[in-house]
Amino acid sequence: MLIPQLRLGLLIATVIASLDVAAAARVWTLTDVHIAGAVPGTAGPVATGYFTYDDTTRTITNWNVRVGLPAAVAFPAFTYVPGNSMMYVFDPGGRPPMLGFSAVMGVPGPDFGVRQLQLAPLAALDANNAPVALDSNDSREDFISLGPTQRRPIIAGSLTLASLPPPIAIVQVDEFYNPTLRHYFMTASATEKQDLDTGVHPGWMRTGESFKAFVTGSSAGGSINPVCRFYSDPQNPDTGGVDSHFYSADAGECLSIFRRYASGFWMFESDNVFQVNLPDKTTGTCAAGTIPVYRLWNQRTDSNHRYTTSLAIKAQMLAAGFTAEGYGPDGVAMCAVQ
Repeated sequence: MLIPQLRLGLLIATVIASLDVAAAARVWTLTDVHIAGAVPGTAGPVATGYFTYDDTTRTITNWNVRVGLPAAVAFPAFTYVPGNSMMYVFDPGGRPPMLGFSAVMGVPGPDFGVRQLQLAPLAALDANNAPVALDSNDSREDFISLGPTQRRPIIAGSLTLASLPPPIAIVQVDEFYNPTLRHYFMTASATEKQDLDTGVHPGWMRTGESFKAFVTGSSAGGSINPVCRFYSDPQNPDTGGVDSHFYSADAGECLSIFRRYASGFWMFESDNVFQVNLPDKTTGTCAAGTIPVYRLWNQRTDSNHRYTTSLAIKAQMLAAGFTAEGYGPDGVAMCAVQ
């Protein structure tokens, strides 16, 4: 009797193990996903990134999916993360579920926008299928605003299983100052820091101020948001010679600046230079484990901004004529890693 009992136990254990595998949340990466260009028949931006999907519960628990340049006419490049978008899974019946991400930016008005990335796999997203090609008939990105809805199909690409999501990685954002321009600049890019330190862009020096953020593309969660960056090019006649940068972790604010100024004062540089938490937009309060980054604006001269975690520096800049610009009474723009 012992051998049959052992066999039965092994069979039950095997079945349970197979059920656990089937129910596991798996990481899928976007591979060679190309979106149609503005001109029919041409290739446009590439979508990259990953998401974690449970094919049993049909839920997406984590995602960091980036649609790069060139952007749509009314929308810049964009990174979908849990902090700025919602996931959805739609079962049309008779085929594998379609899934995607939807981001609502701003409030109804001229700067309002909704964008939605939909992925339609041609096979089930389980351990038996990898890679899984995307159906170009139903895979697309939609842009919804006050005008007609823009739609761009995904013309090629697939989803590939990954063993693990990218790790949560921290990067230091360092501040630089140019005494000739009297401007501040901050960056998380090792290449940009090297260029500034070695004089590729002359006149810049480190202030010693810095804060910590999440690396672009690292595992996202909670209220982590990508930070967009705009540049005021002094060679552009619309800027009046201003050489400055603007950063925001608010997707609605990024879209507003893009629509109002991208062809003039503010030139769109990136949708994701690093990732941080977004404060409560009413109170400016940062979540536990994060610290406020204050945004100060020199409106009187050349629209230069400074970002700092220091209350002493904030007070110094206010005394010099800068204005607090952010959320809540203290002007909190974003929340850095503590």
